[in-house]
Amino acid sequence: MAFMTFISQLLTLSGLVSLACAAAPLSLHKVAQVSAGGDVTISLPGYDSDIGTSFTAVITSLPTDGKLYQLSDVYSKYGYDPKKGTEITSVPTTVVDAKGIRILYVRPTPDREGAGDYDRFTYTVSDGTSTSVAGTVVVVGSGVNFRASDFSSNSESWVVEGNRVASSAVTYEASSRGSLNHYIYATDDTLNMNGGNDQDLWYFSAPSKFTGWQGVYYGGTLEFTLSSFSGDFSASNLNSDTYLVKLFCSQCETNKGVTIGFPLSATSFDGSTKTFSISMLETAGWERDPENTLNAWTTPTKCDFVEVLSGLTSVQILGDFTKWYESVSLDDVKFKKASATSSIPICAQGSPDASTCTCSGGFSY
Repeated sequence: MAFMTFISQLLTLSGLVSLACAAAPLSLHKVAQVSAGGDVTISLPGYDSDIGTSFTAVITSLPTDGKLYQLSDVYSKYGYDPKKGTEITSVPTTVVDAKGIRILYVRPTPDREGAGDYDRFTYTVSDGTSTSVAGTVVVVGSGVNFRASDFSSNSESWVVEGNRVASSAVTYEASSRGSLNHYIYATDDTLNMNGGNDQDLWYFSAPSKFTGWQGVYYGGTLEFTLSSFSGDFSASNLNSDTYLVKLFCSQCETNKGVTIGFPLSATSFDGSTKTFSISMLETAGWERDPENTLNAWTTPTKCDFVEVLSGLTSVQILGDFTKWYESVSLDDVKFKKASATSSIPICAQGSPDASTCTCSGGFSY
């Protein structure tokens, strides 16, 4: 009898330990595509290491432009129109669906596709025991642009940083010049030569819409067009050992901050109009700043890269290419993907800021 009591207590304890150690499910980040004025049915995927787990989803924040609806009973059960059921007007709201976890996103009418994504909203999933942290759904149009600046009407709050100045305004040009059409530009006004290079480089710095949680950039491309009005862009007059793009995350590495850069040496720019397309993968030539001038920049790990994108503080594009004065223009900046799917690896989705990451290689710090 004592032995059976011991076994019962052991099984109970084991169950409690197993339950305590069981990982919460994940509400995976999602990309959905919809045409202007249209609608799209969106599945809200939950992930758990336990095969066959059933989930309940809850909408935790609403889109700001389009609207969310529960699926109608007839569409939920049989797939027949109409799709639209009850509008979701407050959060938290539990998703009700007979065959999965789906909701309907509807664009307003009239409508048109803008430069960036349409909308974003969040949701959580529960397996009945524990609840996930929120996942983000990004709704895009046919261009599959996540964040973009086409400068069609103004400078969109881009600034210049560097040259020992906190920030200064760019100049907006509401005309065309070659393939540039409505663009911004800036001019070098300070030189600090040391060791043959200008030590005070200036960069175009993106506005806040490009920063914050942008994990969805992973696996896509960063595209932009540069041109120059003036300056000597001969090989002997170019600044060396610098970076065409810098991405900075102040909260990464437990608030120590991490900078990842794409080296200028990996491409070229001679002052003539050029469109750049840079892959948003850690294996595409990006390098991580060691924050120590005695050490070389190194290839970031997958965890490093996704964490930076999940907590972006700044996005900078080089304008100061030469050792002397120059004028450089910037147009059509966009983070985009070839298709409306999320490429964020599951191993990097343990927390919204990707500070919990189990991808191969872990973090480099």
